[in-house]
Amino acid sequence: MQKLSIFLMGLIYLVCSVSHSEIRTALWVQSLSFLSPDYENTNKKNFTFIGVTLKSDQKSTDVFKVNLTGQYAPENSILSYLNVREIYFTTHVYSNSMLHVGRKLQNWSALDTTWNLGVYQPQFKWNPLTPEKQGLTGFFWQKNGSNYDVVLFVSPLYIPDQGASYELKEGQFQSSNPWFPMPPQNIKFQDELLPIDYEILKPEVNSVIYQTQYGAKLRLGESNGYFANLAGMYKPANQLALGYKGTLITTRVHIEVAPKVYFENVGSADFGYRKDWGSILFSLLYSKPQNPKFDSVYNAPEFEQSLSWGPQFLYKYENYELFLGYLGTSGGEIKDVGPDASPDRASLSQRFLYKEAMQVQIKYTDVFWSKVKLDSGFQYITSSKEGFRQIRFKNNFKIKGPWAFWVDLLLIDTNSSVLSNVEPYKSSDQ
Repeated sequence: MQKLSIFLMGLIYLVCSVSHSEIRTALWVQSLSFLSPDYENTNKKNFTFIGVTLKSDQKSTDVFKVNLTGQYAPENSILSYLNVREIYFTTHVYSNSMLHVGRKLQNWSALDTTWNLGVYQPQFKWNPLTPEKQGLTGFFWQKNGSNYDVVLFVSPLYIPDQGASYELKEGQFQSSNPWFPMPPQNIKFQDELLPIDYEILKPEVNSVIYQTQYGAKLRLGESNGYFANLAGMYKPANQLALGYKGTLITTRVHIEVAPKVYFENVGSADFGYRKDWGSILFSLLYSKPQNPKFDSVYNAPEFEQSLSWGPQFLYKYENYELFLGYLGTSGGEIKDVGPDASPDRASLSQRFLYKEAMQVQIKYTDVFWSKVKLDSGFQYITSSKEGFRQIRFKNNFKIKGPWAFWVDLLLIDTNSSVLSNVEPYKSSDQ
């Protein structure tokens, strides 16, 4: 993986040189420390990383653009990664239309983008509490008008979510990645608690990535004033479905897990009003998954269709920005059916980290002594229904010249009596 990452970065540099594209390169060193005294996900609580970021100026007219980050963990290579958010070529078809080829980010849905739901676009989930959007891969035709924009998308390729890496040795998941949620280690069988040995059946790469998907987006309205965004897509879900079957072997249970691609129909609508002082909008996001087919010996997930909605308010005043948002979801449940499925046991498959929450953000930007730029942000997310509270405080200091420093604080609190996908990260204060 590390050799492949280095090769890809070298290839990107070569392409940039040939296409005369300008990219901004940043080399960085980062330290990560877990603060909770109850933290037990890994043996260590402190980690050090070395990384590089390559990013093009989105306002430039370069033919080739890229946005990626590579990270290396010297003490624990499983925490290393390559996050390719965007990498694409652009050609102008006519004066007001373009064709993009590659991996590109689009704002398909304000609700999906704001809450990082991962419905339209895949996500980078190295840290599931702070996921990052990754672009779809394919062909994008874009036409811009004075009061409308149109985007048509089609692709024969599919890249799912990039989750936290894991180690599986002799049927046991190792405590080597603080962000990998451990599946159950024991199961009750005939009133006796038995240990579990896992086996992951890795599908052929071709059977996963060669999937057809297509979609369209229409924006109506001026840059200032009333606007509407409408979008729809037929695509593979960005999360794989996990079927499983269990076999009793003497005093242990062997669990065989089979990942599988499944498709869904997605539609969304944003209606809002935008001015120099900010914006206000209301969003709808609908998803109708098609249940994957597993052999009858497997316990398979059944996905319920979902409708998410929520208002958003953004207010700008001098150096400050205030954001308020709400997320609500009807449906979206996952239940396993099969010979060993139990309604009291959570499914191994997952779509949303949470389905109901309220968010408050405050951002402050200023320049001091004409040399230091401060970007500061405070984010508070809470949900009484999901039983969690999350606080994130970010400070980024950019010094005139090549240097920058940043400090992030993330605090998470959960209600253990509430069944939630956030519960496994309750001791992940950092």
